[in-house]
Amino acid sequence: MFIMKCKKRFLILWIAFFALIGGGLSYAQNNKELKTRIYTIFNSGRTTGAQYSIYHPNVKIIENKQVLEKLKEKCKEVEFVGETQPTKEAIKNIKSQKENIDGILCLGGTPPDELISIGLPLVAVFRLWGQWFPLSYHHNDYKGKKVLTSCLPVVPDKNRSVYLSRIEDIAGKIKLIDAISKMKGLRVLVVTDKPPLGVWEPYDFQIETSREEYEKVFIDNLKETFGAFLVTIPQKDLVEKMQVQDEGKAKEVAKKWMDEASGIRGTNEAQILRSAKLYLAMKELLVEYNCGAIATEGYGSFPGGYNIVPSQGLPSSQLCTDGIVAVGETLLNSLITQQLGYNFTGSTGQDGDYFIDFLNNIAITAHCEAPFNPYGDGERVPYILRNLPFFKEENTCGAVVQVNYPIGKTVTVAKIDMNNKKISIFTGETVSGEELFPYWNDLLCRTKVAIKTNAKALHDNRDWETFGHHRVTFFGDYRQEFLDLATLIGFEAVECDKSR
Repeated sequence: MFIMKCKKRFLILWIAFFALIGGGLSYAQNNKELKTRIYTIFNSGRTTGAQYSIYHPNVKIIENKQVLEKLKEKCKEVEFVGETQPTKEAIKNIKSQKENIDGILCLGGTPPDELISIGLPLVAVFRLWGQWFPLSYHHNDYKGKKVLTSCLPVVPDKNRSVYLSRIEDIAGKIKLIDAISKMKGLRVLVVTDKPPLGVWEPYDFQIETSREEYEKVFIDNLKETFGAFLVTIPQKDLVEKMQVQDEGKAKEVAKKWMDEASGIRGTNEAQILRSAKLYLAMKELLVEYNCGAIATEGYGSFPGGYNIVPSQGLPSSQLCTDGIVAVGETLLNSLITQQLGYNFTGSTGQDGDYFIDFLNNIAITAHCEAPFNPYGDGERVPYILRNLPFFKEENTCGAVVQVNYPIGKTVTVAKIDMNNKKISIFTGETVSGEELFPYWNDLLCRTKVAIKTNAKALHDNRDWETFGHHRVTFFGDYRQEFLDLATLIGFEAVECDKSR
């Protein structure tokens, strides 16, 4: 049965490949065809004590199969395979079908080294009262390994909510494997005349050897870690695509933006229309090249003299709102952070320049692009259509957005660095920028998020060489999820708001 399922998956992959070549299947469509596959191993027995069931026949022992059924209900986008096979047989199957498996779930027992060494993300569940020893004899046994642990007793907790939280914990970790799996086959369209990574990053201070070596390591790590790829095209392709957009369709998009905006300042209908044409061009190129995310140089000052192109700020904001990650300045580490975050939060987050005001205990992320739905659930927040802040003249360079995000909300700020295999993480609470500085909305970038956090630690732990000076802000507390993701992909997590 397992072999037949693998053959079916292989066939789907080949069909998707030929469809991609023919241009008939988008990345998003292709990704929906393939479910995340978790190989499941049952290991634990019923070590509750020989007399427990005699004394307490009304207490039901929760078998692994029952647990798995609960997990299937909560992880509908995941296909669980294996289930009842002995560990040795399972290891043999996993090794032979590694390319078709996204992760491993061990219910009970201690995962043997041979299983861990395969290198797939693994969730190991200690069945308390169903096995004698915890998952590991030594505290550091799993350090540096792609292993997450959980604890689920074979006898349910007296407090039902506690037991249900244990199931949620396991399901949440499986969903993180699903988020990683969804990165497979991601094609990122990079619009640049300086391939493959673009003009803006890496900065000179981030390059230890040569730019060519930095680029090679980035691309190799991207493929090895996520199975994702870059597709580069010159900026003239975007210019030409924009210039032939249908006027009527562009006007519909522009009208929608203006109708939904809570205000328009420093830009006008003609400039918003230009941004609408750019938005439609970006969408068409994504389909044409079968890509699921896009990075452009951006902000009305395109290298190579393409100043006729309006800022991508408004188009990127709409694409992110639509669930398609789009970044300016070809910030590819930010894009990967956003895409991975989107896969488990449902939001692309806000990418922005990163400031630390350690005397005010404030961190700030700021850009001229941001999704209108910070929680990714369809609920929108107010936004104002504005001009770029870097030009004295109004009504030029298209339109960008000032998204007014809510205050008093927990946020998680993260950044992946593909070259050094690290993830930077901190959390905080949004505060009013207007109460910090006069005319806050006119300072540099149009959309800003002020975050109350341990800024002194951020300042002491700053690492521009690794993470550059952009960060991605997600609304919600996802610290543990990003820590767990780092473990599952073999990256080092840096909690930069922790004092050292």
